[in-house]
Amino acid sequence: MSTIFNHSFNSIVELRHVISILIACACGWAIGYERKARNKQAGVKTHIIVALTSALMMILSKEAFLDTPSYDTSRVAAQIVSGISFIGGGIIFTRDKKVSGITTAAGIWATAGIGMAIGADFWIFGSFCSFIVVLVQLVTHSNGKNHEIYQAKIVLETNDISLLGKIYTNLGTLDFRKYNVELKEQLSNNSYDILISIENDREISIIDIETFLLNEDKNIKIKEFKLKNYMKS
Repeated sequence: MSTIFNHSFNSIVELRHVISILIACACGWAIGYERKARNKQAGVKTHIIVALTSALMMILSKEAFLDTPSYDTSRVAAQIVSGISFIGGGIIFTRDKKVSGITTAAGIWATAGIGMAIGADFWIFGSFCSFIVVLVQLVTHSNGKNHEIYQAKIVLETNDISLLGKIYTNLGTLDFRKYNVELKEQLSNNSYDILISIENDREISIIDIETFLLNEDKNIKIKEFKLKNYMKS
């Protein structure tokens, strides 16, 4: 009888943990979806994983080592705060004396806290905080001035790898908002695929970019050219 009772009790406890993980994932999804909709660096997958992992570590910290004498139950949970700082630091970056990614990094930090709260069985409290985070993001952005951002991604093939640095340097003369040039792939025929990413406040002209690239090297081959735009507040 005692064995049956213990088995039933353990099943109930594990079910509670599964529910905690699912609620944490839902809260992470809600926060991440808002970030993804605004084309930020960290989106749905990142926020779900952070919330899930924080809840999991909180559950382990709280219950996995109960049979260990003099165990500090806050030890594992405390490392969540330390670990999340590395992710947040990787999201924040500076270019041309402008800092970006601070709000997204703060959202990651908040998501970790929400995951910890849910892992500690504060389901309603954690869900409410998740709602507040999303609400703050929506309200503050809706009060801002929206403007359109244009993006371009170009893949080109060349036999001259030194062209990568040359293109990056010369793109700086075109006054784009953001740009990056990187090696995408080294091909088997001693040629290279180079990926160019451009972001701008004004519409990006395909003809102007193609002319610019052909002026850099007449022998390059433009394999892919994608344009998109979105609203940013």
